Amino acid sequence: MKRVVLLFLLFCFPRGMQAQTPLSVDPYTFKGVLDTARVRVVYQLTYVIDIEKPQQKKTQELELLLGKRYELFRFDKERFDQGFSVPEGSELNVPGYGLAASVFLFDKHSGKRQTFIKGVSPSTLCYTTDNTSLQWELAPGTKKVLGYTCQKATVRYLGRNYIAWFAPALPISSGPWKLRGLPGLILEVSDERGEYQFDAVLIEEKPKNPALIPFVKDRYSMTTRQKVNETLKRIHKDVLQAIQTIYGRRPQVVGSDATIIPVPYNPIELE
Repeated sequence: MKRVVLLFLLFCFPRGMQAQTPLSVDPYTFKGVLDTARVRVVYQLTYVIDIEKPQQKKTQELELLLGKRYELFRFDKERFDQGFSVPEGSELNVPGYGLAASVFLFDKHSGKRQTFIKGVSPSTLCYTTDNTSLQWELAPGTKKVLGYTCQKATVRYLGRNYIAWFAPALPISSGPWKLRGLPGLILEVSDERGEYQFDAVLIEEKPKNPALIPFVKDRYSMTTRQKVNETLKRIHKDVLQAIQTIYGRRPQVVGSDATIIPVPYNPIELE
């Protein structure tokens, strides 16, 4: 019986039953140009999908595009084009999950961040938040990351305690995901549990290939961060409910009387 259920799930969701969203995500489309990146940073994210199996980890490659006004954090399309390890989420029909199923756009002028996320409802969802000043605490210690001498800092943010290493020689108050606000670019950061870690693997100042910061073209519905996280938690408790949410019908699992099928869920945001 379990084999039948497993085959059913693998057929429906070949790569999407992990991390932030349990469904395979259609690629994003973009339109227009908001800004041109002056600096491009590629991060490798290593994360734990199931807290019951902490040794089993996944990796994604994500990029931070830093323009004069806008910052964009998303899957790393360029390294995918160049044949690097496949990111989980792209414009090129690669199923997305985890943070690669989201796009984070930050407006430095207004201090507002727009987050777009797929796989939670029939349409792309979007929520806007004001820039929150993270209460970083500088700590003793230095280390070399990509040749830069980095200083240590710690912060508690959205339910996790983070340890970050930032480079004062790169006076950019930004970093991966939503982590920013230090007097230097964050090149390495991890939560104290070791469940989420970002490592900078490439820094391009004045990228040779113009890195444009576009706007998401997908039709999207406005919501709140809290509602998105509540929905994600609910549908991970029951993947059949997730199918019903997206496709409008709850499937019957052939060869099983299962009414609820949970999916491991270890979100980066715990609050």
